[in-house]
Amino acid sequence: MRGPRPRVRRLVATALTALALTGAACGGGDSDPRPDHESGVDLALLGPSRPAGGQPVKVGFVSDGSTPAFDNTIQIDAAVAMTKFLNEHAGGIGGRPIELVTCETAADPGRAADCATEFIQADVAITVAGESTAMGPVWKPLHDAGIPIFVYATTEQSVILDRDSTFALADQIAGLAGMPITVAKENHIPKVTVVGIDVPVVTGFYDAVGDQIFGDAGLELDVVAIPPDQADMTPQMERIAAGGPTEVHIIGGDAFCISAFRGLRAANFDGPVSVVNQCVSDTSKTALGDTLEGVYASAPFAIGDHDNPDLRQWEAIVDAYDDNDIDLSNSMGSTIYVTMTALSRALDGLTGNITPARLIEKIRSAPELPLPAAPGLTFHCDGTANPLVPAACTRGGLMTTLDAKGNPTLPYKPFGNED
Repeated sequence: MRGPRPRVRRLVATALTALALTGAACGGGDSDPRPDHESGVDLALLGPSRPAGGQPVKVGFVSDGSTPAFDNTIQIDAAVAMTKFLNEHAGGIGGRPIELVTCETAADPGRAADCATEFIQADVAITVAGESTAMGPVWKPLHDAGIPIFVYATTEQSVILDRDSTFALADQIAGLAGMPITVAKENHIPKVTVVGIDVPVVTGFYDAVGDQIFGDAGLELDVVAIPPDQADMTPQMERIAAGGPTEVHIIGGDAFCISAFRGLRAANFDGPVSVVNQCVSDTSKTALGDTLEGVYASAPFAIGDHDNPDLRQWEAIVDAYDDNDIDLSNSMGSTIYVTMTALSRALDGLTGNITPARLIEKIRSAPELPLPAAPGLTFHCDGTANPLVPAACTRGGLMTTLDAKGNPTLPYKPFGNED
């Protein structure tokens, strides 16, 4: 890419809301593995014992938790289980045990600000999150207090543009550009047509840098923005089908995707199609049936790959340390595994006094490391992974094709991480 401009960075950051990966109590309890293991999980996957000792290090963990619209309390349950595991098998942080301080925002900005205050008053050394719809109000007070945040993914502009103390694992630009570019090139198609829901957070990205990014890749770009309430997309899909060879990349929720696929089918479109991961749900699988077969889908990590060693370890952690019946089929839980495991690996070898400033320094100076549960991807939190998003630690994502039931085929392969 040619040199990113500040305004471009702002528009890119705003557009990332299109790829949100989602949808106050203190952690505690017995840290010993449960004595009865009827699941058949191999607890040797936990690894050798390396218990932490000494004065605890307080770590904040923020989640939307339970809200009237959705329930993400699995994130907190996962963080508690991970804390027990890291304290017994990874030496906590710098050899000292992690004392988890959790807080639920209920997706409310006011409550999110209260969580930040609670963390500051508790003297946490770092705050961790998976995905949160109220990250901004949490982030600002912590940032001003010099407390680092290590998050799986966020769409908050100020957060992902921070160069000082914020670290975000997921590369959300990958789903906007890297994936359709990869699919078009693999299929020797000279053009990408983005079928996106007509809201600024989607169209803003392509208006700002679309022609530049796709042009640099040697591809023509066409953006077809469709109103959120348009049920029949056949007219637009017929124009796409009649416009010559193109790869179609669909950005929207499952209802939007159902309408888009039905329109493409009615127009007899036979080119390659790719989708963002929130397009594929039980609802869209049921509605579309085998229409999804052969469709390219992005994934944040190797969801559904039961042979992945990291995800097998997560299963063992749940079996050994969870007291709340974590649903292993819910990727929100494994996202926390990925996040806290990555943080632990970045902090490996830390010695001496543990302060927020020392943690920032150690994370930023850590070498490039494999991204947990994402074969072929790495993370490096020195600010160079993506010049448009300084807080990003990862470049690229994983891609698979779907089978006739809409499920991912294996293996996944990385995309968008080439030099």
